Amino acid sequence: MPSQYSPIDESSYTDTTFDPEAMLNGVSSQYAPDSTANQGRLPEEPAAGPGYQRATASEAAPKTASVKSSHSKRRKSPSAFARTLRLIGDSRTVMFLGIVFVIAAGYSLIVAMSYFSHIGNDQSALLNGDFDPDMIKNAGGPLGAWLAHTLIYKWLGIGSFILIYYIAMCGISMLKVYRPPFWSLTLRCLLTAVALSVICGFATYKLSSPIYWGGQHGHLLNEKLMIFTGFWGALGLSLIMGGLVVILYLKELRHITDYISEGIRTYRARQAERRAERERIREAEEAERREREAQEEAIRAAEAARIAEEERIEAEKAEMQRLQDLKDSAAPLYPQAPQQPLYGVATPVPKQAVAKAVAKPTETESLFSKPDGETKDTSDTSASATSQSDSAPEVPTVVGEFNETVVMDDDNTVDEAGQSDTENTVKTESSALSPLFVNKNEDEEEDKEEYADMPLFATDKTVKAQREVADMAPFDPRADLSHYKFPSIEFLRPSSNSGVSVDAQEMEENKIRITDTLNHYGIPISKIEATVGPTVTLYEIIPAEGVRIAKIKRLEDDIALSLAALGIRIIAPIPGKGTIGIEVPNKDPQIVSMRSIIESPTFVNSHMDLPMAMGRTISNEVFMADLCKMPHLLVAGATGMGKSVGLNAIIASLLYKKHPAELKFVLIDPKMVEFSLYARLERHYLAKLPEEEEAIITDPMKVVATLNSLCVEMDNRYALLKEASMRNIKEYNDKFIHRHLNPEKGHRFLPYIVVIVDEFADLIMTAGKEVETPIARIAQKARAVGIHMILATQRPSTNVITGVIKANFPGRIAFRVFQMVDSRTIIDRPGANQLIGRGDMLFSNNGKLDRVQCAFIDTPEVSAICDSINEQVGYPSAYELPEYVAEAGDAGKLASVGDRDPLFDECARLVVTTDTASTSSLQRRYSIGYNRAGKIMDQMEAAGIVGPSQGGKPRQVLVDPMTLERILENN
Repeated sequence: MPSQYSPIDESSYTDTTFDPEAMLNGVSSQYAPDSTANQGRLPEEPAAGPGYQRATASEAAPKTASVKSSHSKRRKSPSAFARTLRLIGDSRTVMFLGIVFVIAAGYSLIVAMSYFSHIGNDQSALLNGDFDPDMIKNAGGPLGAWLAHTLIYKWLGIGSFILIYYIAMCGISMLKVYRPPFWSLTLRCLLTAVALSVICGFATYKLSSPIYWGGQHGHLLNEKLMIFTGFWGALGLSLIMGGLVVILYLKELRHITDYISEGIRTYRARQAERRAERERIREAEEAERREREAQEEAIRAAEAARIAEEERIEAEKAEMQRLQDLKDSAAPLYPQAPQQPLYGVATPVPKQAVAKAVAKPTETESLFSKPDGETKDTSDTSASATSQSDSAPEVPTVVGEFNETVVMDDDNTVDEAGQSDTENTVKTESSALSPLFVNKNEDEEEDKEEYADMPLFATDKTVKAQREVADMAPFDPRADLSHYKFPSIEFLRPSSNSGVSVDAQEMEENKIRITDTLNHYGIPISKIEATVGPTVTLYEIIPAEGVRIAKIKRLEDDIALSLAALGIRIIAPIPGKGTIGIEVPNKDPQIVSMRSIIESPTFVNSHMDLPMAMGRTISNEVFMADLCKMPHLLVAGATGMGKSVGLNAIIASLLYKKHPAELKFVLIDPKMVEFSLYARLERHYLAKLPEEEEAIITDPMKVVATLNSLCVEMDNRYALLKEASMRNIKEYNDKFIHRHLNPEKGHRFLPYIVVIVDEFADLIMTAGKEVETPIARIAQKARAVGIHMILATQRPSTNVITGVIKANFPGRIAFRVFQMVDSRTIIDRPGANQLIGRGDMLFSNNGKLDRVQCAFIDTPEVSAICDSINEQVGYPSAYELPEYVAEAGDAGKLASVGDRDPLFDECARLVVTTDTASTSSLQRRYSIGYNRAGKIMDQMEAAGIVGPSQGGKPRQVLVDPMTLERILENN
């Protein structure tokens, strides 16, 4: 070969060879034989480059000639087979064939179905020798009847439908709608069609039917098998064919069984939920029925007690009336008896009185007549008198509660009286009168015991006062505001939630994702259940045996990624259940309205001392807690996560449950705006220092005085409990209500006091130890006397929530925070950093942790509640706390002239002029702090100007203006 031919030229000529496969695939042919564009065209010459020498014209001539000769050989006409392949490989032809296949499959399906409906007419027309087209009833006409007869009767029977399906799938594949694997589809369809033919032929071999369900193929094959192998051989072939079909479709069958099993599990879970719901409803109805029966029983018992009390009172009144009647009846016999001293010596009975009584027998007969109405004659009386004079010479009588003895001798004289003789009738009548005044009748023994301390004809004032106290009804602390009405439920907005926020589909998808994620990391689980809450759904899983819990905890982020959730929280394990919980936020969280909590039976029927209705748990149940049992609460969380709403929910739940006489609030609001709505409750629910203008404390300097005043109140209450020998405020109030404590000795009904601080961190920054010390005292001691604290802060750091605070605040609420260290500071464990906000919180009480969606109460609802309370009659003023006084040592140090305050003289003149010695008045008048005003008041006490502190009352002014001037001049 000449050297001028480069490799590039050779490759260009080699590429022009005819490739039938490329033509079938639709590849454009550059060198088509019949293409006019390629006739007489030479390949392009390569570009000049290093080492390349262009051939001369003389050398190129032979080359051109050889190339033309080669092209002439390649341009000869292709064969008919190549043209057929090119036509078949064209995309338009393939699409046309696909449409034909789909139409043919549809037509075959229609005529096959119609063949079953008109099998008698079609078979008669096709099997008989005299073919009559009018007998054909098939939807496809004679051609359709013949095609259906051929497919079903002569070929494969029921298996022919698989062939129709195969033709349809081939057409769909040609149309590029769906591209299944060709050889797999072919193998499956053909084997399934043959297997159906064989199995149906065996199953219907002895069946008398107008058609062969397995076609003549299946019928004849089973007939031969019956002849040569017997029944068991035919059965064995059918089982083999069925097994091959099962093996081919094993994956699809597994998916179907899984789908059916999942459906069954879903149905059973739904049925279990329904049964649980019915059981919950039944238990609620049963509890309501028991509660109703208990209330009815209590009403019946109270009614029976009332009736018994009325009967007792009536019996006492009747007995007193009977005794009074006896007194009135005996009064004419002894006209001087009422003038006798109540407690004195025995007085002789006058003879004239006895003779006067004897002279009127008709008056005494009515008193001493026999039960059968018989009267006493004179002879009987004389005889009786004679017998009694011999046996009992003494006639005892009773005046008041002292016996007076009258001794009668044989001369008819009255000893110890100095009176003249009397007739025997006098002695007889005296003897007859004695049983009345001795009062020894056995029927009156009970009355004698009951009224042993009371005289017969006179009443002891002390005993009377004791009986009046005993007969009085129990003390009612609500009597001062007896017409007070609790806020209406209509002030709260009804819930707008339509139902649960997670549907069954979302729940099942999350279950599958969790299961797949755990299985991917080699953690099999045996069971998974879901509990839907308002904002979070709890998925409880039971891992297989041998799985370590730590492995599941480490997959927290992976599970959150698979669920595309904002953040999940894993509880491993759930206390008391033996399962592992995965809390997943709902895609559509619901708002828990305060009205749904207040009107729930759980809140209405609660008997807690200080109930706090917080919201709903993950299981959608109302969550409540008793502040008395905590006894103090710490609320913390980031800004905007729901702390203020939570405090409003706590206050609202207490307002709906406690009477103003039973509860008082001390509200400390350094922000100045959070508790401003509650200022209207001053005359009903608020407590403050005496003569303070505002009940809501916003000045940090006044917080110290208020907290110290609460410490004084705590000490005063402990003194009352000590004097009453009671251990807590509940026992003390119960004893006071039943009037076992004397109010004249300082005893009184003690309401609960709830101290709420909205921003504790701000107080720590401004006052420091001056605030922390009284708070620690109250937290440590005030539980028994009914003083409870709620501290809220948005900065849960260790310098704010110190160890002393945490040790005395076992109840804690953690709203969402952004760091795990903050969560550990609040609840001593992580979890608050995984909340989703908007009221989602963790409630910890003595180590038990509950996830709760806080109830939402808006500002207009709070305002409406406060307005409804403010419009009612209240107390004249707020509940006054005792005035805090500095220690005596400090007052003694400030008593000297050099240590006196510069305002001492002016303040002393003001106090003496106005005759009002109050620390609060000095504080307002001179715009000074509470501590300075208290020190000035202590200095005046040391100078003898004012008296000592009297609790919540102003001090007594001891001097007049002239004496004051002398004191000021001398000092």
